[in-house]
Amino acid sequence: MSDNNFVIEDAKLTVNTDLQAGMEDALREACASLLSSEAATLRIDLSAVKYIHSLSVGMLSYAWVEALSRDKDMSFLVSQEVADVFERTGLSKVFSFEVGD
Repeated sequence: MSDNNFVIEDAKLTVNTDLQAGMEDALREACASLLSSEAATLRIDLSAVKYIHSLSVGMLSYAWVEALSRDKDMSFLVSQEVADVFERTGLSKVFSFEVGD
């Protein structure tokens, strides 16, 4: 896995790869780095992600809860494929997200 799969700039994590099974540890580390930001508003950009494994969905849920526990807001920019997963799992009722190009 190359370093540009998970890019953190300011208070934004950009994921540049599909989140296949086995990638949740790398995603966890990237989310932990994002959560350590001093910013009150965090963003995760999943607009390049066409496939997301259920374990990565769980990791994003954990990161969102962790952000809330730290009094931070977390929002998502997602692909249509990820939006569909959020809809099917009910996370669309919990997460703040928009569908990117």
